[in-house]
Amino acid sequence: MKRALARILFATVATFSAASALGGCGGSLKSHIRVDDVALGRVVVYRNGVAFYERHAFVKGGRLTVVVPRDRVDDFLKSLTVVDAKTREPLPVSFPRDQGDYGQYVEMSLSVDTADAEVLLTYVTESPAWKPSYRLVVGDGKQKGTVMIEGWAIVDNTSGEDWNDVILGVGSSSAMSFRYDLWSVKTVARQTLASQDSFAVAPPTAQSSYTQQEQGAANVVANLDDSEIRRPVGHPEYVDPSAVQPAPAADYGDAYGTAAGASYDGDEESEVVVAERSSKKGGKRKKGHKAKDKRVAKAEPRTDDRIVVGGARAAEPPPAPRDTRAGEGDAKVRQLADNLRATGQNIVVEGYADPNEPDADQRSLDRANMVRNQLIDNGVPPAQVRVVNRGVVAGQAAGARIVAEEAEVAAAGAPTPVDDDAPPVGESHFVAEKPMTVGAGTSVMASMLREQATGEVAYLYDAESERGNDRFAFLAVRIKNPTAYTLEPGPVVVYGDGRVIGEGLTEPIPPHANVVIPFALDRQIVVERLDEQEHRVSQLVTLQRGILTAEVQQIKKTRLTVTSRLREDTTVYIRHTVGKGWTLLDAPETFERIADAHLFAIPVEAGKTAMVEISEATPLTRTLDLNHDATLDMMKVFVETAESSPELEAQLRELLGVHREMVDGKEKMDSLRRRAAEYRVRMDELTAQILTLKAVKHGGDLVKHLDAKLKDISNRVQKTTIEIVDTEEKLMLAKVRFQDMLAELRLPDAMAAGGSTAANHAPAP
Repeated sequence: MKRALARILFATVATFSAASALGGCGGSLKSHIRVDDVALGRVVVYRNGVAFYERHAFVKGGRLTVVVPRDRVDDFLKSLTVVDAKTREPLPVSFPRDQGDYGQYVEMSLSVDTADAEVLLTYVTESPAWKPSYRLVVGDGKQKGTVMIEGWAIVDNTSGEDWNDVILGVGSSSAMSFRYDLWSVKTVARQTLASQDSFAVAPPTAQSSYTQQEQGAANVVANLDDSEIRRPVGHPEYVDPSAVQPAPAADYGDAYGTAAGASYDGDEESEVVVAERSSKKGGKRKKGHKAKDKRVAKAEPRTDDRIVVGGARAAEPPPAPRDTRAGEGDAKVRQLADNLRATGQNIVVEGYADPNEPDADQRSLDRANMVRNQLIDNGVPPAQVRVVNRGVVAGQAAGARIVAEEAEVAAAGAPTPVDDDAPPVGESHFVAEKPMTVGAGTSVMASMLREQATGEVAYLYDAESERGNDRFAFLAVRIKNPTAYTLEPGPVVVYGDGRVIGEGLTEPIPPHANVVIPFALDRQIVVERLDEQEHRVSQLVTLQRGILTAEVQQIKKTRLTVTSRLREDTTVYIRHTVGKGWTLLDAPETFERIADAHLFAIPVEAGKTAMVEISEATPLTRTLDLNHDATLDMMKVFVETAESSPELEAQLRELLGVHREMVDGKEKMDSLRRRAAEYRVRMDELTAQILTLKAVKHGGDLVKHLDAKLKDISNRVQKTTIEIVDTEEKLMLAKVRFQDMLAELRLPDAMAAGGSTAANHAPAP
């Protein structure tokens, strides 16, 4: 069986004139290699631009002449083998150096020891690549679940020589092919040195994949000022522009540390509402209490709800600068992302800090990570982007710089990068068992394959390919390669019910592998697509003054609603490629790998709908403000899913519980204030009505009624006011407790636990 697959019969041969086709490929036919009129025995044409020739020659008089066209002599010398057909011993070949005597040809002589001998010559010369073409016949197989597949090879004979009664073959492999000058005489120019000359040679400069160059000398792709880097939701410097008015620069404070307007001197007294810290008794409210406590911050009276206790930062994030240029930065990032997706260039994002800001290293790394995260959000594969923490650099303002990463220097012996996800390169070799003739200047179309293969008609949803469709699935045929060789990519014509029902293109099909070939778009399978993204905390790294550095999983979800308009059940194959740096989290269980994509098989009943969800994740490093609602929402998910220590889980649950109290208190406060405002409006209306009625002679009874109602509403206002004060005090106590708990929250050493840290993105020392 293996031998039958190795030598598949060219069952049908169709020869046709190739003059018009070959004429468009470069003019007249090339001259062939002549060996004393010795005929060819075997020709194998490959896909890498060469052909293999084999000749059996009978030497008479101890000499055999070979005439080689000048434009083919390099390939000929590179590949020539001459052996005695009986002993298999190699034989020498000689040829003259005087090219002028032979013009465009080189005459070579073969010498043998005996007067008469049989020799075997093999060589390779340039040749047009053969072209595959396929036919698929569906619906009339011998049994259900089979498809008839025919493979044809189109071979062009441009050698200038008739191939008479040759064994013809075609093949392909991962073999490389190139030109190499073996004919020209090579001389080496050498330097003449005098005896008194002396040299001291300095060593070359070391090279690395990311060269540490002087400032401004690197291949800078883009620069982003600090004001151009957009802060994401949950970041300590994030402010919703529509909700917060910019404050004067003097009130900004430090988003990573002390709140604006607060000091921690402790020598002066401040009349504030404080909560006594007690692990057992809880907080006790003391109104108007004057306390000397270094943990209590002096603060000017504010109109907002900020509370500063124990050195913790303000509960609300600081306002954004008036002259923010984040929109300009967004445009730069989008343009850069488009270029990176198109070119596949690897880059390094360098983060820089201002010398006057605290936590310079943390902030510079944070800026680099924010830019990296933005690029990933814009579709750049995570594997293309890494970050470097530069910290404070003289002459470099706070912000980020994007630098093209240099490739490994080949001369240094670095291996060529290999794409681990790239499909393997297969090998094919189809040889005829019967001789055939292909005249010079003609082409032959020979059948290299005709078999029943396992297959079926199905549907393929492909929204990724250049000519894909994100709304409808393609009508397709799924087949299994029945041979032990790779079927080369080529056009496919699909027949069914005695007619052509579509055309398609196939990728390389490895031995005994499956492929799904789309050939029509009948709009019978409708797909609604919804893409979503979310962020989920996966690893806590550091926590300082309520500012959390964490590894966050960015999760992309693709939800597909597949609806069938067919009257019979079918299978829909969904093509989905997981980008470099992403990990598949959730997907249908049944799938195959085709090239770099997953192919998920989804059964869909006639007239029914199937739901499909595919999710993937990549790690990001983010700086988060634990005071922000978005951060606490992510922490809730982390507590429910992470495998943290019982002590840390208890702390986080208590922290989230206090935050829930704060949210409820804020909602209640807003409701009470709205109610009190409505009561006051009603009181004003009643007062005006009573004053009007007192001027009326017969309005006494109505005035009494309105007076009673005014008194009732006044009582309600008083009760609501008391409730507002009480709720406000509880809310303030909850805020104090929250800040106190943030100050005492401790995280385990992520490095000791083997977890990921922000340093993972920094270069190795």
